Amino acid sequence: MQSEEAQIPIIDAHHHFWGDGHSGARAFGRFLPQDFAAKIKESGHRIVATVYSDCGWAFRKDGPEPLRCVGETEYVEAVADSSDSDSVQIGAAIVGRADLLLGDAVTPVLAAHIEASPTRFRGIRELLGHDPDAYRALNIPAGKSRDPRFRAGFAQLARFDLSCDVLCTHTMLTEIVDLARAFPDTQIILNHLAGPIGVGRFHGKRDEVFADWCVQIGKLAQCHNIFMKLSGFGAELMGFGWTELSARPSPTVIADAIRPYVEVSVHAFSPARCMVGSNFPVDCRSFDYGDLWSAVKCVISRYSVDEQRQLLHGTAAGVYRITASA
Repeated sequence: MQSEEAQIPIIDAHHHFWGDGHSGARAFGRFLPQDFAAKIKESGHRIVATVYSDCGWAFRKDGPEPLRCVGETEYVEAVADSSDSDSVQIGAAIVGRADLLLGDAVTPVLAAHIEASPTRFRGIRELLGHDPDAYRALNIPAGKSRDPRFRAGFAQLARFDLSCDVLCTHTMLTEIVDLARAFPDTQIILNHLAGPIGVGRFHGKRDEVFADWCVQIGKLAQCHNIFMKLSGFGAELMGFGWTELSARPSPTVIADAIRPYVEVSVHAFSPARCMVGSNFPVDCRSFDYGDLWSAVKCVISRYSVDEQRQLLHGTAAGVYRITASA
């Protein structure tokens, strides 16, 4: 007989799709809905729903440039429609893309996303991670969140009851605090632990980075419209170096590495403002899908069953308005 903890349903709060021709496929391999469904089935964990996060896949190939991003929402909406009858709601919530630097002119883009996915589109993902040692390929301008055009566009999110997933780094978290305070009615979801960098000039300085990150996390948690995604553990940015090992890390090894970040985040934000995402297929280079969830469950076993349920299911369900078996 399985324990109550083992039966807790999981919402995977962060994943992508991409196929041939996408830069992600060249780096991490193809990852389409059927590939993800196979990973979930093989994992042995009770995944009941997922949140799709923008990665620039399946954009429209023609039409007005600002609206081409809606193609990604159309693609995931079709995937979600086909998976609703299955035990897993893949794409139960969709986080897309829109250029907030358009200012007020981003309004028709947001409206088009909602028209494409009236019951699943929940917000956009904003790339703000400017740092010389992180996300260089994304060409993110410095100080983007303070640009008046960006802020005019960001202001439109609340009009549509949309949230904003944010990709950032630990070196720029004062900007995120400033943004959250300027727009208290818009939910901001920090991706990948708010980006503690473990590569480049921060290689070999994990304790120093962790100490600084802890201070910043405390400040972020004071903004009650900010939520934390416990995700991105296997990404290169974290600097754990698992892709360089001859064998994949075990759930125990993964758990030992991620435990300090999870525990600080949960202590600062509470389980009610933390959720867990796989960040697959990016993190698949570091560990197996099932091993990630085993590691996470090991780390959060110190919390009550209700708190575990909140971390694995409740927060994501509430933030992204997902109705899935609990």
